[in-house]
Amino acid sequence: MADGAATDAHRRFDLAVVVTTHNSMRTIERCLQSVASLSKNIYVVDDGSTDGTIDACRALGARVTHRPWEGFAKQKSFAISLAASHEWVLLLDSDESLESNLQEGLHRAIAEASPTTRGIEINRKLWYAGGWIHHVSFPDWIVRCGRQGALSINERPIHECLQADGPTIRAQGICRHESWAGFADGLARGAHYAKLGAPLRRATRFPILSAAVSIVAIIFKQGILRRGFLDGTRGINAIMLQCIGKYADCMAAHERRDF
Repeated sequence: MADGAATDAHRRFDLAVVVTTHNSMRTIERCLQSVASLSKNIYVVDDGSTDGTIDACRALGARVTHRPWEGFAKQKSFAISLAASHEWVLLLDSDESLESNLQEGLHRAIAEASPTTRGIEINRKLWYAGGWIHHVSFPDWIVRCGRQGALSINERPIHECLQADGPTIRAQGICRHESWAGFADGLARGAHYAKLGAPLRRATRFPILSAAVSIVAIIFKQGILRRGFLDGTRGINAIMLQCIGKYADCMAAHERRDF
């Protein structure tokens, strides 16, 4: 019985991996190496990297397609379309990689998925300044894998969300998320996302008050409820970046106000 279950859990399946890149040398090799045991069908969509990303992807066996940048959602939707001939597709950002326990967990989840399963969620965990952040923004379950035709992306300029059109299951293990190269990089990204997302946000007459309320909520949730203070300097920095990003969001929306 146990041997039969183990055999079923390790049966072969048709999975393609798709990744979008732009000057991603900091993380792309780890990303692609982490999926090598799951699939040899790796598709990379690049919008014109100049730092060696394209050559690195090809050296690791990925098929690279150039596509001019039209936004996060459109880029990822196009990437998913490249895997149309495969039964399953796994979408990763270039700063995400699968830890060994998630490689096994995802393999098992796909192999044991019922016919009604349409998507698979994975759990992201921040890696920052050379170590894990165990509490801030964790757990972070998101859909990243699904059957062909089951996945879609909502059209948003930032924080685009991958969705499955039916029941989802969870793959056990950790997805390493190396979002920031450092604190300054985190600040720059926050400012960039605030500008991109400004058209989506409702401006208020009292932006500083609105930002202050949101910042207090972040500190309470991440620092106290999720015990982010236990993450030490890394945790405090992660919370600070979220707070500064929220302030930038409020100010960017206010500057576009039309009262």
